Formats: sequence, C-alpha cells, structure tokens
Amino acid sequence: LQFNAVRHAFMNPNISTSSKESSNDGMSGASTPPTGFDIEKSYIRSLATSFAWAASGGKSGASFSRTSDNRFVIKCISRTELQMFLDCAPAYFEYLSKAFFHGLPTVLCKIVGVYQIGYHNRVTGKRTMEQVAVMQNIFFGRKISKIFDLKGSLRGRFTRQANLDKDQHSQRSSYHRRNTGSSDSESSGSDEEDDNSYSDASDGSEKDEKASGEPDKGRKAKAASIPTLLDGDFLEFTSGRPLPLTDRAKAVFHMSILNDTLFLSIINVLDYSILVGIDEEKMELVVGIIDFMRQYDILKQMERVGKSLPMAVGLEAPTIIQPPLYKARFTNAMERYFMTVPNKWTTI
Repeated sequence: LQFNAVRHAFMNPNISTSSKESSNDGMSGASTPPTGFDIEKSYIRSLATSFAWAASGGKSGASFSRTSDNRFVIKCISRTELQMFLDCAPAYFEYLSKAFFHGLPTVLCKIVGVYQIGYHNRVTGKRTMEQVAVMQNIFFGRKISKIFDLKGSLRGRFTRQANLDKDQHSQRSSYHRRNTGSSDSESSGSDEEDDNSYSDASDGSEKDEKASGEPDKGRKAKAASIPTLLDGDFLEFTSGRPLPLTDRAKAVFHMSILNDTLFLSIINVLDYSILVGIDEEKMELVVGIIDFMRQYDILKQMERVGKSLPMAVGLEAPTIIQPPLYKARFTNAMERYFMTVPNKWTTI
C-alpha cells in the first residue's frame, strides 16, 4: 500500500506541477499522460515490457533491466540490501510523505517498488529467488549529453579513457553481433553504469512497439555509448571551477542535498552518490541521489578499515567512512561543484 501511495504521489499527471517541483528529481521533462490515466495499469504494463540492460563499468556486478518505455530502471539487489531497505522502509515512506504533502525539497531517486521473484526449473529441480528494486529513470523524457556520478571524493574517482574506449568497443561489437542483418533499426544512446549506479542517455521518447507480426523488429537498437563520468572527470570538465546555476535552482538544490543527506545519515546509510545529467537542449541539469539502500554494517566497516590501512599521508580518505562524515564530505563537495550565478532579480 505504501509503494502504491508513492506511485500515485510522484507519478500522477493530475497533480499540480508545483507539488512535483518540491521533490525535483528530473522528471519534469516527461511527457504528460492523457486524462483518465491509470497509474497502476501503466506501471504494470511498463514492467511487463522490460528488457535486460547490459550496463557496464560498475564494480558491484549488479544486473539491471529497463522498461521499454524508458520510465523505470530495475536493479537486482542482494538479500542484505533488501532487508536493510525493509528495516528503513517506514522512515523512507515518512520522508517521501513530507516531501509530497509539505513541499520538502528532495532529489532522491524514488524507489517505487521492491519485489522478490522466485522460479522453479522443473527439469533440474533448481529453485531460484531474486530480489529487485524498481526505480524511476530520472532521465526519462530528456536528451542527455553528459552524465556524472558524484560522491564528493577524488580517490579512485577518475574514469580512464582507455577503459571507456574498451567499453565502447565492446558494446559496439555486441550490438553488431545481435543486430547483423537488421536494416530498419534506429540508433540512440546506450548506457554506462558505475559504482552500483545506473545512467541512461537515450532521449526518453521511445514508444511502445506497434504490433506488426514481427515482435523483435520494433525494438530500438542501442549503438553509441555515453559513459558515466566521475568526480575527477567532472572537475576536468569544469576546469576546476564550480558549475553555475541560477540562484533559485541553487537554493532548491542546496536545500534538497541538506534534507536528503540528513535523512540518509539518520538511517545510517552511506556510499550513495548523485547522478547529474546535462540536458543541453533545455540548458538544464537533471539530478537524483541513487544507491541509498546500503547501511553502514559490519561489512562496510571492514571495507573502510581495509581501504584505510594502505593510505599514505596526504591522500584522499576512502569513499567508505561513517555516515555523518560521509554526509559532511558529500554536502561540502556539492558546494564546491556548484555555484550561484546572480541575475538582476537576485537579492544581496
């Protein structure tokens, strides 16, 4: 019931735009469904037409899928992550209710469903159980030219060009192997993933496949790759200077970051990041905090200790630190990465 309420709150086209702006996660550019739009039927229809998404470049090895209408991303999660999310679920739903009913600014990427899927192979007798989380695709309805996954740390947060070229060559080779002989496929941006993150640079305007008697012909092919860049790449892109935002955009962004990081710190979550997409067509940034399903448990504590041991003096601290310290580093980095550009209406 709670997830049903979340879907109705943040996916309802009949809700005023001002209500959605208070929880800005980049979905404002999505097309508006017709009157009489049934949210649950549309949600089920989207999940029914999802397909495997070979996101590459990540360290977790998590499997991803994406709905063919480009609205949702489906991520396979571990049992530990599922249990952690269930433990934090009451706080998560309460936080989203404050965002919706009280206009609390937030840029959390909304998780709109969590499921366990079991299946039985009658031939081998093997039973398998998987856990998945369904999230909004924050780039739905957008034409994204650059994507950054930011954590506020520079340690190991620079994408090597050789690795990008290798990933792109691998994806192009895979694409040609799958689509040899096809002549009516349209090309759009494919995807990269880093540090459990997802990113989608397609234009979000894909339509449902039309019945033609050949079901495989209608799917759009994924050819060109837009890599997910990291903190070091972001500073290189901006030449070490903050990225300029209007005063109102910076104020909303700043309040959203403070609200979200405080909430995540309270529920003992860390290792989250913010996905930043540049929509050059509308001259806007599309942002959303992702990967907030992992708490600071004993495994994360051991990882932090292991990464801290080989540290030399003067090097960046490891990305895994205690939640309050992670929050402070993250918010400070966002202040360095983005700045306000005043205009004639800006008050001094």
